[in-house]
Amino acid sequence: MLYDNEKTGGSQVIMSTLCNKDKGRQMLLLSGCRQCRICLQQCPLHKGKGAGVTMKMALPQGCIHCGLCLGRCPQKAIDYQDDIELFLQDLAKGRQISLLVAPAVRRHFKDYRQVFGFLQSLGVRKFYNVVLRADITLWAYAQILSSNYGKPFISSPCAAVTDYIMNHMPALRSHLMPVYSPLVCSAVFLKKYRQLDDDLAFLSPCIAKRGELRRSGSKIQYSVTIGKLKQYIVERGIDLSRYEAVDFADSKEGQGITLGANGSGCTSLNQQLPDRRFKKVSGSGVYSYLAEYEAALMAGDSLPDLLEIYNCEAGCDSGTGTGKMLPGVLPQTSAVGNVDLRQEVAAAFASFNRTLTIADYIWPEIKCYDTHGKDRRRI
Repeated sequence: MLYDNEKTGGSQVIMSTLCNKDKGRQMLLLSGCRQCRICLQQCPLHKGKGAGVTMKMALPQGCIHCGLCLGRCPQKAIDYQDDIELFLQDLAKGRQISLLVAPAVRRHFKDYRQVFGFLQSLGVRKFYNVVLRADITLWAYAQILSSNYGKPFISSPCAAVTDYIMNHMPALRSHLMPVYSPLVCSAVFLKKYRQLDDDLAFLSPCIAKRGELRRSGSKIQYSVTIGKLKQYIVERGIDLSRYEAVDFADSKEGQGITLGANGSGCTSLNQQLPDRRFKKVSGSGVYSYLAEYEAALMAGDSLPDLLEIYNCEAGCDSGTGTGKMLPGVLPQTSAVGNVDLRQEVAAAFASFNRTLTIADYIWPEIKCYDTHGKDRRRI
């Protein structure tokens, strides 16, 4: 496996920690660590703890891969591992793999289609746009919200936040929305409804997604971060301009009409459920916000019907697994906005009611914590 420091000879990996007995969630502590503890100042699990807690001690204690420590380390002594090495090895062996792609790819490469051309030259068969299937995710959200009036839910697409709740805030587990993320909904849809037989990889902006893939039944076999792919391209001097532009296999379907149009689940859902209350929060402060949310829940205070919550302040396009911008690449400004597509969304949701089965998109690991009998009957 390649690490950011290998280009210059760099530090040796001194600790590779498996968290929560999950092989898919591995962080790396390099020999440059000086035990300064600066990395722990933003850690949701360890900030505010005494000087006796070091990163070497903290990593095995339920790390959620929020990535907040990576940018804090002055020695660049913390790294992470994704599946790029296995992904490339299996492509070289002729394994049939298609790639699910996060919309962040448009921001991080001059022409994402030439990245696809390069990957196709390695053996990737087709490329699919994850944001399209966010429409399915939000359809399932709308179904559940409509059937469970008065119960507050917390969105579950952010892998770091969901991991935090599942492993460290048991009182909130039954309030996680028991629906797969747009990523896993994409895999379910393509496999069952489009009869795609290929193995699937995900080109991801997020470190924590690797753990989500393992927890959701390995419907997707590889998590390849945009940051590690950039590193691979730079270290090998790959000239992307040499490769033919290849677009998404589903490019004619557009960008979707919920997250792809509005950039927010709350905005799209509020247009369909105007009598409900929605709130969106993001950034490192979300973990202290969840503590306040739990206290309000225990006190019986009024809470929004849906809390849409994300680990990264600037959104997934600038996620923890995106790495530094490549030379000559200017970040694109997102074109999404507060677009009123309520009629189009209503029509799409009505079509999903006829053609999809909601049970295919329910996340069993979250659903098993639901102790409300009425919810078990209705979902």
